[in-house]
Amino acid sequence: MKCTLVLILACLGTRALAETVLFRDGATPVNCTIVSWSTEGLRISKDEISTQEVIPWYLISKVSSEEIGVMFQKYLTRGEMLWRAKLRLLRGDIALAAPLFREVFMQLKNSEGLDAYLAAEGLLRCNLATGNLNESIAPWLVVVDHVQSGRTSQLEALAPIIDPSTLLCSHLPPVWNASFVDRSINNLELRSDVAQSFYAIILSPNLPTKQTLDGPSFLQHILLLKDAEQNGLSELKKLQPWQQCWLLFAEASGLQKKGHENEAMLKFAEVVATYETTQPWLAGASLAALLESFDRAGDTKIVNNIQNEFSRVLPNHPLRKE
Repeated sequence: MKCTLVLILACLGTRALAETVLFRDGATPVNCTIVSWSTEGLRISKDEISTQEVIPWYLISKVSSEEIGVMFQKYLTRGEMLWRAKLRLLRGDIALAAPLFREVFMQLKNSEGLDAYLAAEGLLRCNLATGNLNESIAPWLVVVDHVQSGRTSQLEALAPIIDPSTLLCSHLPPVWNASFVDRSINNLELRSDVAQSFYAIILSPNLPTKQTLDGPSFLQHILLLKDAEQNGLSELKKLQPWQQCWLLFAEASGLQKKGHENEAMLKFAEVVATYETTQPWLAGASLAALLESFDRAGDTKIVNNIQNEFSRVLPNHPLRKE
């Protein structure tokens, strides 16, 4: 009886490790037991006593299994799309990477797991690279959710896209089209408190919040300031350089709305002079504001000089007019 039991257990053990996972990055294939699978990834166990792990689909090239291999095809196909998008992004091919990231993001934006994180971060980076701030808000909020969940970026070769102290994206100043953004984020299912706070402030900047320099409060302050509904911060020295630029641009916008044109133009000029390379979107927006102001004043010579400078330093800026 004992020998029979040992033989049965041995057979079951051999059968349990009948599946093999092959990887796209050339890593050694893994013989394992497939525990379960979902949008989040493939959950496996390498032996009876090992801790289970979840492998994201974008890393998996093939699952060899006699019984259930065919059921993975839709996940593997999406994973391959993500893998190709990542490779294209890393080699700087934004035009070809963006559509792939966008397609997967639309499928996974409310999902958990590393595939969903990669799709959101990849799309965020592609949108920012082309100056498309309006379509960057949704993936940024999703990235914040993943960061708050403790997940690791799958684009580790690139500099972090989220500021760790505020969870804001320093390349995504709040100068977006409010009505477009409201529509683009209204069906997101955000899980973390911080992401939900950002979401609420974007939709309703006048909501009462604690007056601190944390991410949501700072974002709210900038949104109100640029609409001339709030005074500047007194704790400027505590801000990072990119935050100081956001604040300066918002002050200029607020002054302009209040009719203080000369003061506003001085601040727009300061944005251009100080942050041209580190905050190119706001520098370009400031140049555009200067152009409009001097054009209204009829100063053709200065307008031509600004246009030439705009073309020289920021030729691909979305606000530059030919």
